[in-house]
Amino acid sequence: MKAINDFLLGLFTGHDELRPALMFPNLKEGLVCASDGHVLISIPEDELALKYNSSEKYPNGYKLISDMEKETLRGIKVNIETLGKELARCRFEADKLILKCKECNGSGNVEWEYEDRERDTHYRTEDCPLCDGTGKDEQNHPFPKMVASSLDKDENIIQIAIGDLLFHPYQLYRLFMVAVSKGCKEIEIFYNPYKYGQTLTYFGNVKVLVMAMLKSNDH
Repeated sequence: MKAINDFLLGLFTGHDELRPALMFPNLKEGLVCASDGHVLISIPEDELALKYNSSEKYPNGYKLISDMEKETLRGIKVNIETLGKELARCRFEADKLILKCKECNGSGNVEWEYEDRERDTHYRTEDCPLCDGTGKDEQNHPFPKMVASSLDKDENIIQIAIGDLLFHPYQLYRLFMVAVSKGCKEIEIFYNPYKYGQTLTYFGNVKVLVMAMLKSNDH
């Protein structure tokens, strides 16, 4: 079980090189936290197999969670099988929004033509400069994007509603993975109904904080 907890930490670390401290879990006050700025997981040090370092530049995850626990929280119960189906549906909906690159028509390659002095024609195939060889235009693909504070009407963003909360599918995916690894059939998401934003879920001593998405009428 300890090795599974180490694996879960890796799901929550950031990938932004501008914030290198978030690219690794951090040990503070007997807890190891991992976060990308939108989700955070906290696991006691003695429930992990690996050893982790401490960084003063890392956000204080212990204080973040303890401050929230001091508030009056409301709980919403979520069936894990239902959540898994909803996440799969979001994945399919997101895939529909992937557009073929118009320049290479989805092939990822473009052909360059050159005529030499002898009027012989030469051809060369290279990666499409517009899509970098992927063949896809992912600018409207919402699933992998880390959008937690914008609801542009001209932008396609897929959301999952749980009660009166809205979540980005990628954030709920991490919560779902923790629930599956712990063998949970049901979880309870806690939040302050008068202070929209942070949510907290317990898996024994493991705690997961997920930021809800702003609603369209929020400013």
